[in-house]
Amino acid sequence: MQIHQVAPDDWELWRDVRLEALGADPDGFGSTLAREQAYTEDDWRESVEQGLKLVALAPGPVGLVGAYGKPSGLYLYSMWVRASHRGRGVGEALVNAVLAWAAKQGWKLVRLRVYDDNLPARRLYKRLGFVDSDEPEHMEFRVS
Repeated sequence: MQIHQVAPDDWELWRDVRLEALGADPDGFGSTLAREQAYTEDDWRESVEQGLKLVALAPGPVGLVGAYGKPSGLYLYSMWVRASHRGRGVGEALVNAVLAWAAKQGWKLVRLRVYDDNLPARRLYKRLGFVDSDEPEHMEFRVS
């Protein structure tokens, strides 16, 4: 498996995996498939240029994650792994790549939102060192 950092010219890769994720797990995101299907090429390129976008390839795309800076820290979002590849270390590799990038970029805190009933995701994040934050359904990781 390879973790690929998406560049603006790779916008179609990000779009295709993101739309697959929205279609497969519509309740796991803060957006909808219909909304993002309406995005133009310019919308997708702009999305890719904001923050960090990673796609797991094995050899084709099997997962994705994004991260962008907020005043409270780096925010990890859109974490998704294709059902056929869950439990194989894809999610761990994606999160570890975000954490490595965060450290390299000088971020001190990585935050994310995960629903309380998403137990597999919560277990993954806890195993990687995330702890519950004061904000409901949020976890955080102190970068060393």
